[in-house]
Amino acid sequence: MTADFIVALESLGYTDRESAFLYQVAAHSGYFLRRQFDYFTDRNKGGLVVRFLEKARSFGHIESLEYKRGWYVYHLFSRSVYRLMGDADSQFRRRKGDAYIRARLMTLDYVLEHDADYYFNSVAERVHFFTYDRAIPSSIFTGDDGRLLPLLASFPIALADRTRPARSLVRFVFVDEGLTTSDKFLRFLSDVEPLLRAVGNFDLVYVACSESSFAAAKRALWNRFSAAPPQSMRLFNTESRSVAAQPGVALQPRLTTVRLVYSYPVFRRGETQGSGSVHGGW
Repeated sequence: MTADFIVALESLGYTDRESAFLYQVAAHSGYFLRRQFDYFTDRNKGGLVVRFLEKARSFGHIESLEYKRGWYVYHLFSRSVYRLMGDADSQFRRRKGDAYIRARLMTLDYVLEHDADYYFNSVAERVHFFTYDRAIPSSIFTGDDGRLLPLLASFPIALADRTRPARSLVRFVFVDEGLTTSDKFLRFLSDVEPLLRAVGNFDLVYVACSESSFAAAKRALWNRFSAAPPQSMRLFNTESRSVAAQPGVALQPRLTTVRLVYSYPVFRRGETQGSGSVHGGW
């Protein structure tokens, strides 16, 4: 699908790098900033991004959303582009609220920086992986309507080793767009806990712009997995060595924290200025 998507966009007049960037946006975000295009193309501003934006506007593929302090967020909303992805009705093409847009921009930053992993870019890919590669009952990751749980559909899921899908460590990513409480993360854990236990070999990545939530995230994750898991369960400790579950032994699953220090448009409060990301973990 990636090759077909890029070839189709190139036929419209996009370059290969422009097409590849739009693929990332369509797959993971729906929204982007100029600096994210610059980062992806390894260019420091200039005429390249201007030509790309003008081209995308003239094709009717993007719209500009203006925020305070001269910020512009670009929204990829064209149904024809998402149809090339196999999802003409993608939620990404619909205009959303500020918090949602912020989360999508942060998600795109994370994916662009961690491009060594293999990401499942559609709901169908995720369902196929859990069902066939990991032989997990669909009732664990779908709702009563048979659809993938919303929080599993909205955050990145990736394989560390694409060549071994049945054994590879699976990364589940949660993006904290500036939440004042841990309610959303707790709901996320509640939804994904059965799947995490079924996958076994997983890394949960908590992405935020501030370290203030990291301690609470660690406690929440520990509380959910503090009870002795089933005998068949395997988790990873902080050194990424597999640990077999033993009766009466509480295991700590792996939690990786990523603090983005990029600046974003001001939605609800001032933001720390910066560039890049800071990694930590337990």
